[in-house]
Amino acid sequence: MVYNVEIIFVGNVRMSIRAQINRQIKTFTETLGITAPVMSAPMTGATTPELVAAVSQAGGLGVLPCALMTPEEIFAYVSQVKTLTDRPFAVNLRIEPREPENSQQTQALFDALEPLREELGVSHTLFEIPNFDAQFEAVLAADVPAVSFSFGGPREVYAEALEARGILMIGAVNSTREAKVLKTAGCQIIVAQGAEAAGPRVCFENPAAASQVGLGALLPPVVRVCREVPVAAAGAMMSAQAMLAAMMNGASGAVLGSYLLRTPECAWPDALKNQIAWCDDAATRLTDVTSGRLSRVLPTGLTDALTEAGLEVSSYPGQLRVLQPIYRKASEIGRLDLLEVPLGQAAQTAPAIAAEEAVKRLLGEFEALLGEV
Repeated sequence: MVYNVEIIFVGNVRMSIRAQINRQIKTFTETLGITAPVMSAPMTGATTPELVAAVSQAGGLGVLPCALMTPEEIFAYVSQVKTLTDRPFAVNLRIEPREPENSQQTQALFDALEPLREELGVSHTLFEIPNFDAQFEAVLAADVPAVSFSFGGPREVYAEALEARGILMIGAVNSTREAKVLKTAGCQIIVAQGAEAAGPRVCFENPAAASQVGLGALLPPVVRVCREVPVAAAGAMMSAQAMLAAMMNGASGAVLGSYLLRTPECAWPDALKNQIAWCDDAATRLTDVTSGRLSRVLPTGLTDALTEAGLEVSSYPGQLRVLQPIYRKASEIGRLDLLEVPLGQAAQTAPAIAAEEAVKRLLGEFEALLGEV
């Protein structure tokens, strides 16, 4: 008799967990107008309109990274996404730095890399980061369903413009303090980026050194702070088990980044995609030499050389303004040793199949696993 009561009790607990996760998922999908609890990461240099559309076609929210695009490029790329899918998607913009770059440090790096530019045939000019206001106006004109922000939250004037047009706002954080700021700013979805995630840290209220919290430690307090605002988990979302673990910690959705890097829709060259399977959990590094902002990357010959050179790093976007022309040329000619390679700590399990199929497979495995809870 005692045994039977215990079984019924365990069964009820399991049902309540599954029901709670389903409620979390519902808040995420209904807020974004999608059917699956996933969104893609804004992977500059990797994400294509085809990749954005594939994620959206699979039921998630594809995200187009526009941080380095001109207004004309934003409009053209958004138009291309719209020809590929009629489902919701988002564009990503980076909030401008609060502090200006150190021009002397930028110039020192620029001068040091003159021989490399000569070798590659790269123009001796700094990359110009497009004006944020012009980008924002292009986003409004392009009539997108949602905008995600990195490196901070939108100022009131921008938030009001988006709200007036019914455009959803998504923000990303590395801490509970930042979650409070973005919730107050009116973001309808907040992304909690764990230290496992690829690419730049999204911190804007805390220093980079204090913004390396693992996802397991970051999620519960961020969820608690956000309350009714759905939270998406970013960092090592490479399996159904990882998704379920994040949702057990309160997440309502998952951000897929490195999971999509080996798909044919990813813009990376095949030689680089093929390296991913050979990377283990200790292959990546956190460094600021690739852009001036602390980022998780796979080291290359260039990142090693910059680290060993001992030059003082120019804060974002100074470092990136020097290096972006080199990255673009290196991509054109297949010089993998000269690329910036953002990569997550669990990337080695990324599937080498079509993006829509990859997302649907992950969702199917997640649904099956959730059914066992």
